[in-house]
Amino acid sequence: MYEPNGADQDVAQVVVQSNMCQKDLFTFIGSQRLFSEVVLRTIETEFEEVRASRFPDIETWDLVFAHPVQPKQQMTRLLIVDERHAEKLMAFLDRQGRQTPGIRLAIAVRNDVSATDVVGRWGERLSKYAISVLPMNLNLTAWVQLIRLIDCGAHYLPVCALRAMHSINGESVVSQHYIEEHQNDVSPDGLRDVVCARGVAKLTPREREVLKLVASGHPNKMIANELSVSAHTIKLHLHRIMGKLGVTNRTEAAICFHSQKG
Repeated sequence: MYEPNGADQDVAQVVVQSNMCQKDLFTFIGSQRLFSEVVLRTIETEFEEVRASRFPDIETWDLVFAHPVQPKQQMTRLLIVDERHAEKLMAFLDRQGRQTPGIRLAIAVRNDVSATDVVGRWGERLSKYAISVLPMNLNLTAWVQLIRLIDCGAHYLPVCALRAMHSINGESVVSQHYIEEHQNDVSPDGLRDVVCARGVAKLTPREREVLKLVASGHPNKMIANELSVSAHTIKLHLHRIMGKLGVTNRTEAAICFHSQKG
């Protein structure tokens, strides 16, 4: 995977490579040591229609991102930034006024201590810009599922880091009781909704099968083939599933499913 060094010819090479592939981008900002070839290949294997890219810093990514010849459909969909570049990410977002529509944001941390430090320092901006904190020390299955949640629009903070949100700007944001009560939840931001939990409990076994496949990123046609039914039947199942869950689209249904797996 190409890792630019900031030279003009290298930036041009990235653009040429991007034009060869009509896929959304999951972009990683940081060193090859943290975001290795294995990480990039894992993303491209686990996520259909996604291409993984890596840049050494925010400035280089921004230069390529803003390049006029880059097609819109090839823009970054998910931006994951090494914790060491968090300050530059915040400066970039402050400067742009969060003019990055459609891009999910996450800061990659190495361990619980790093997660707590990031939330303690940047808690207000994490909330303002809906930036998730992505632990890099999870097992592969949990790591991929967490990225799926963030890609679906969830705002994730590790439980260990929630204590750092207890007081931001002198205001109590998350109480100790709240943390203890929800310490096994998948995501702290909206995924613990009691209505969602009750909705999942109402699903039939077949509806649960359909929802599980939807949450895994399968399109309707693939789900229909796997369950040996028509695509129209899958649409009907989805209509009933969303009604029971109280959501309006398949992305929200997927988030609801993942929230109940903890």
